[in-house]
Amino acid sequence: MTPPSKRTWSLFSSTALALVGSISVILIFALSAVTWFVMVPMAKRSADDLAALIVLSAQTWIELPKASQPLLAAELKNQHGLTVEEIPELNRQHSTNLPYVRFLHDAVVRRFNQCPPNTLDPQTDECIYMGSLAHGAGYWIEIPIAGDVLKFEFSPNRVGYKIPLTLGVILVGGILLTLSAGLLLARRLTRPVSRLAEQVSRGLPDAPLPLTGPRETRVLIEAVNRRSAEVNRLVENRTVLLAGISHDLRTPLTRLSLSLALAQDALEAELHDQMQADIQQMNQLIGEVLSIARGVNQAPLESVDAHAWLSHCVASAARRGITVELIEPATPAQFMLAPPTAQRILDNLIDNAQRYGRPPIHLRRLETPDAHILCIEDHGAGLTSDEIITLRAPFARKDAARSGVTGYGLGLSLAEALAEAQGWQLDLYAPGAHPYLAAAEQPCGLTACLSLPKAAAKR
Repeated sequence: MTPPSKRTWSLFSSTALALVGSISVILIFALSAVTWFVMVPMAKRSADDLAALIVLSAQTWIELPKASQPLLAAELKNQHGLTVEEIPELNRQHSTNLPYVRFLHDAVVRRFNQCPPNTLDPQTDECIYMGSLAHGAGYWIEIPIAGDVLKFEFSPNRVGYKIPLTLGVILVGGILLTLSAGLLLARRLTRPVSRLAEQVSRGLPDAPLPLTGPRETRVLIEAVNRRSAEVNRLVENRTVLLAGISHDLRTPLTRLSLSLALAQDALEAELHDQMQADIQQMNQLIGEVLSIARGVNQAPLESVDAHAWLSHCVASAARRGITVELIEPATPAQFMLAPPTAQRILDNLIDNAQRYGRPPIHLRRLETPDAHILCIEDHGAGLTSDEIITLRAPFARKDAARSGVTGYGLGLSLAEALAEAQGWQLDLYAPGAHPYLAAAEQPCGLTACLSLPKAAAKR
């Protein structure tokens, strides 16, 4: 099998990726700036205010008589959401690293001027300890002051700024909104071009495409419509011209053939036969030119069973005296094609294999992930790669054909024109260059392969 082609990005994918990527970078930069210059300073200011309240409450607590301390505790609980109590000793452990809590701890340390003896942490040289309550109930902070240890507790609602949660919500929400907006914008920008590319990939459209999308896209669609109309006019003019010339040539050839038949007794038999052969060759050439003139017209497509249709083509070749062996996999397949036109392509290639090659002639059906493949293989002398390139042009002929038979050089051009009209691709391969067979199975002659994309087959 042929190696898979390099994957390319569609216009929608590349545009959407560029939009989402660029907007995401801008969003992250803006979020970082807001965090650094707005949220962090506001969180520090809020933590500093709460630290001032805690230190002031601690200083007030030790100055009040024991009987008044419960009143202060109730006031802090009701008005500020703080719970204060005296504890026997410091826990001497930190159990939280949340940004706001760290800001609060540092603010309390700055406001707390002096640590009592035997309260310093040997690692941090600080005597303020802070941690989290069990089950996420809140936070605590312990302050040693005037021989006592005060423990303040407050719920998470008392924390004014939840920086990680806020950043996460903004980042996730911003990315989702950015992704949605980028996809919608990319779809709006690329849909007209994608439709145009799909239409053009199937051939120039017969009817003008609708003008949709931005101004540049409308200009492109209008140019394609204009060129399509010009090509259609050129094809029609060429068809009319070739058909007219061929028809006009048939009339004098008929008169020549009739005159030759009337003068048969007056001519030598050898001369008569030679002139009759020349007239037949001219008629054959005119017929091939007419086939090219009519061949590019697209016929209605039908869904056909691959095995049944190929068997019919093999039987048709047998009626012409050509033996063709059909080789195909066991898996069934459906082709979407115009049977008369597609059979003309295969008949032409089979006739060429019989005329210029040698039997046995094989008609092989293969499948790739993307296409159905039909190959006509013979066991003649074959052609070189350079000869294949030359013989694809109309009226090009090899000086000494593979079997010594001469032609007019239109058969391959006709087959290629018909294949393109059907959405097929015709490729010729020199001996030993068959891309779908192993080296031991290579035919020694020319191989002509028709490729029908499966996407086109589905249409």
